[in-house]
Amino acid sequence: MNQNKNLVLKIALLSTCLVSASLNAVTGLVPEMAAAFPTVSLSTIELIATVPSLFQMVGVLGEQFLAKKLGHKGAMLLGLLFCAVGGIVPIFLPLFPVIFVTRCFFGTGCGLLMSSLLTLIVTFFDGQTRSTMIGLNGGISGLGSAGATFAAGLLLAFGWNVSFSVYFLGFAVMALVLVFVPKASNKDAAPAEKMEKKGSKLPLGLWGLGALMFTSVMLATMYVIKASTLITDYGYGTAKEGSLAITFLSLGSFAAGLTYGKLRAKLGNLTLALAFGICVLGFLLGGFANSLLPVWAGAFLLGYGYLIFMPFLQEQASRSYGAYGETATNLVLVFQSVGAFVTPWLGNLFGLVSGDLKVQFFMTAACFILLAAAAVWQSVKSTRQNHSSEIANA
Repeated sequence: MNQNKNLVLKIALLSTCLVSASLNAVTGLVPEMAAAFPTVSLSTIELIATVPSLFQMVGVLGEQFLAKKLGHKGAMLLGLLFCAVGGIVPIFLPLFPVIFVTRCFFGTGCGLLMSSLLTLIVTFFDGQTRSTMIGLNGGISGLGSAGATFAAGLLLAFGWNVSFSVYFLGFAVMALVLVFVPKASNKDAAPAEKMEKKGSKLPLGLWGLGALMFTSVMLATMYVIKASTLITDYGYGTAKEGSLAITFLSLGSFAAGLTYGKLRAKLGNLTLALAFGICVLGFLLGGFANSLLPVWAGAFLLGYGYLIFMPFLQEQASRSYGAYGETATNLVLVFQSVGAFVTPWLGNLFGLVSGDLKVQFFMTAACFILLAAAAVWQSVKSTRQNHSSEIANA
């Protein structure tokens, strides 16, 4: 397939990011929902933001099975249906148990979308085009998250449950995919993906990538679920302005998606260290903040770093372990989902040290400093090994 020919295909595929990225659109509603459900603990209400991440894992793992029956396009359409229906039900049934269950459906749909999208990108594109598409995946996700979060904030004036109306977008994207995305066949697959190792034991390096994805996503999601609470608890603004923090985070993600390809080509493995360093700055800004602007600026930086390290690790799995086919990318996606899900418990763990949110932000920044140092060490080690190999082969 000529991947440079069909611009509409690229648009249709990337439009699915708008839906999966809107997962965090209602995160800024946590304070409003806490007021609406006073008998439910805050950590349980925060699960509304993170429980979809756990069920993303279900969707990711189930996509391969569904793809055998429906094809990757069919799995993508089913994921969109789950997101659309699971997203809008709370408008009509604003009950906490109902919301919790529908968020599980939404997460499953997101998992199906994430796995099928990466598979179709790898199937239809290769080389620099593939890297660009993976980067744009993050960029469009940031744009979709920003737009959906901003819209949810505006709709908050009509009631917190009305904010879930943003998920009607899923039906529009379904129509786009149905018309413009073809069914993938084996002959479309890039050569590297045609040779999948069957029954082979997964290498430790791949598990290491998964563990790194888990840790970094878990830490980064602290800003996602705590920024709105930080703003309202310290009196910097209202829940609506807290929701805007997620919008700025999403704008940072959009900027990251536009620049990821160039950064990856220029910095190589140091790209990961840069991403972690930017996350450090984001959390420090949030921790030292005494007004709205530093919190918003920190959110932008965190979003930028987040959507640099995430596609980097996804692409690294594909590049280094492509012989394991979809298993490699799906494993990393599973760790990504679980990392986001467990973040409220990380907050509880940090809370044992200090109940001050700012201190918790500083603790998260310290963790990212360790990750950045490890990434620099690994990059230097890899460069030295490559240099030694070149000398030996000379």
